[in-house]
Amino acid sequence: MSETFRQTVHLLMGLLGAGIILRLNDREAFIFASAALVVMFLLCDAFTRGHDVPVISQVFDETERRGKVPLKGGIAYAAGALFCLAVFGREYTAVGLVTVGVLDSVSTLAGLRFGRHTIRGKKSLEGTLAGIAAAALALAFLIPWWAAAVVAGVAGIVEAYSPVDDNVAVQVSSCLTLALMGAGMGMF
Repeated sequence: MSETFRQTVHLLMGLLGAGIILRLNDREAFIFASAALVVMFLLCDAFTRGHDVPVISQVFDETERRGKVPLKGGIAYAAGALFCLAVFGREYTAVGLVTVGVLDSVSTLAGLRFGRHTIRGKKSLEGTLAGIAAAALALAFLIPWWAAAVVAGVAGIVEAYSPVDDNVAVQVSSCLTLALMGAGMGMF
């Protein structure tokens, strides 16, 4: 498994998911996220039972870490998006997806390459800071720069220290942070 390929897929899923959700209306976005969750679960079940799914099995072999639950990250991604859609709405969900996609991928790749100071487990200070900077830059295309910096900073801390799956925790913390900042400011 190539970690670079794996993180590229992670990044693209966040950006593509956000783009799709922004193009749909509320009902369609909810159906999309629900369908993604069901498909991920069905694929996880098929892989766990030893079935081969053409094309998808090849991508799976290149993107999944050995010894982990198949597509656990994809299921968490979709579940986090579905929760954010239900609680915060499409625009906030897009922010959550961009944040998790960019922050997690850049943090991992920069941490592997430049990480020298461990802050928790395999998380490095260098990777975390690079992920926060990249996420803030990406988010500045969706929300005001100052909000992008705050959301990325909070999400970076959550990604580094949260004991639960970061694919959910980063999305929810991003949406919650934005909602708390945007209350009364007409952010969306």
